[in-house]
Amino acid sequence: MLNWKMTDQINQKDANQDQQIALLTHRIEDAEKTQEELRDRVRKLERWVWGAGAVISAAITIIGIATAVESKEINYGSHDTTKQEVLLQL
Repeated sequence: MLNWKMTDQINQKDANQDQQIALLTHRIEDAEKTQEELRDRVRKLERWVWGAGAVISAAITIIGIATAVESKEINYGSHDTTKQEVLLQL
């Protein structure tokens, strides 16, 4: 009788442990799926950030070039010899 009771307790403990192992395995699988989804989302966000950074960099470069060209002084004849200018009066 004592041997049967110990065997029953061992079997119950094994069943409980098997249940816990199955539960933990399921949780790990869910966590791995969630981790993969999060990685995909981060990769997508990284692509957006890199794209936005590239667009902003290009815009700043184009604006800088346009500003530099616009602000450049154009001195026609500045390297020519001195010329006498005549002022016309009406």
